[in-house]
Order: sequence, then C-alpha cells, then structure tokens
Amino acid sequence: MEKLIITVAPTGTNTTKIDTPYVPLTPKEIADEVYLAWKAGAAIAHLHVREADGSPSMDVNLYRETVERVKEKCGDELIISLTSAGKHGLSDEERLAFCELAPDFASLDTGSLNLRNIVFMNSPQFLRNLAAKMQKYQIKPEIEVFHPGMITNAIKLVDEGLITGDLHFQIVLGADGGMPATPKSLLYMLDSLPEGASWGCVAFQNQFAMNTLTIGLGGDVRVGMEDHVYIRPGVLAKSNAEFVERIKNVSYEFGRDVATPVEARKIMKVEQKAAKF
Repeated sequence: MEKLIITVAPTGTNTTKIDTPYVPLTPKEIADEVYLAWKAGAAIAHLHVREADGSPSMDVNLYRETVERVKEKCGDELIISLTSAGKHGLSDEERLAFCELAPDFASLDTGSLNLRNIVFMNSPQFLRNLAAKMQKYQIKPEIEVFHPGMITNAIKLVDEGLITGDLHFQIVLGADGGMPATPKSLLYMLDSLPEGASWGCVAFQNQFAMNTLTIGLGGDVRVGMEDHVYIRPGVLAKSNAEFVERIKNVSYEFGRDVATPVEARKIMKVEQKAAKF
C-alpha cells in the first residue's frame, strides 16, 4: 500500500470552546496547532477560520493571515487545504473568494444535505462555478462526498470537463443527513468511486474504528478537533497532534509508513507553487 497521508483538521466550523478549551480559533492558535501536527506526521492541513468572537468565517484576510502563519512555522512543503464551506448563508461570490489565494487543495462538496437544522446548500450552479474557479487557480479539488449521490454529481463535473486530472475523494461519514459511520457505509461508498481515484475518510462518529479500517483498506485519514475532541472516551485531546500521533502508530502496526508532505505531493500529484499570500 501507498504510504499513509494524514490530514489534520484543527478547527472546523462547529467545535467551540464549550466543547473543548483546546480547540484553536485565532490565526496564531491555528498555526501553532498545525505546526505541532506537522511535527507529529501530518502532511495536509485542512483549514477553517473564525471571527474574533469564535463564529465561523470565510474572510479572505483571515485565511491569508492564517496560512502565512502556518507557512512561517512549517515552510512551503506542507499541503494547505482550505474549506469552501466555512460559513452557511453566504452568497456564492463570498464562498468563491478564497480561490484567489490559490491554495494547494480545497474542499468541493458535490451536493446538498440536511445538516443539523440547516440545509447545507451546494447547488449545481455553485458547483460548476467553484470547479471552474479551482481550475483557473490550479487548485486540486478535495471532492467531499457525504452520500452516493454526491459521487454521481462529481462524475458529472468530470464529464463536463470541470474537474480534470487525478481524482481524490474524501468520504465523509457520520454527519447528520449523510451516511452513517459504519464499515458497511464505507465499503458501499468505495464500490461507487470511479476506478483509479484516490480516497480518504472522515468520520464524525466511530472515528477511531473507521480510521483504523481506512488504514487497512489503503485509504488516507483525516483527524482533528473539527471531527472529534476526545482522544479516548471521556478524555479531551489537549492538542490535535495527539490524534496524529495515535493514527501514525496504528499505521505502523499495519506496516504502512506515513508520508511526509513532499512524499504526499508526489503521491497526490500536487505540485508546490507560488501561493497568493
């Protein structure tokens, strides 16, 4: 199997200081946490940003500051992935603005779903516009799929020429309104992926079990306080690096080494480029 690529998602949209006092919210806190996760073995940093009051944001200036701080601490080799879904209720233009920063990676959620008490809306028009912007700025799509229909939507974008090159899918399980975080769900989603696509798994429930299964099946893993705050039942992780260390140790038990950022770029064909920061 290929070396394991670990993504750290340190912040997310919904995790608050009430959930855990250790979640990073400011650009400095996020950069400090990413640095520790990178030292522990993370090759990709999936970033959200927050306003001063801790509320979700898609502010391009906050993204710019956060990524600048991350690069100052980790260098340019770490793969930066920015979310396109950092705040609900924004216009399409507001959600697309981050593309001008030309990150290595960005999430492309290829469909809508009922997420808690809101509709997580990704209209066909928005998806086409987002995919086109990603092409323009040479951003590799991280195709996030919460249910099988989203895989079908992604293939439509490929057929329309809006997604090109090697495909990478992030299978998201355990989200409200999506597929449950079970082995049966993961195997079904895997059978639905296009031949030759690389993949990883995010699990909002049963995280450790699903992470372990993913490693054994040859996929890549995302961990961090966006997805889970407990390192073991009832015990809060004090740093995102704890999740990275645990997964790294599990991967070694499977005989899979962990990819460095340089190795991850080669595996995923993500070229290092001059960022717009």
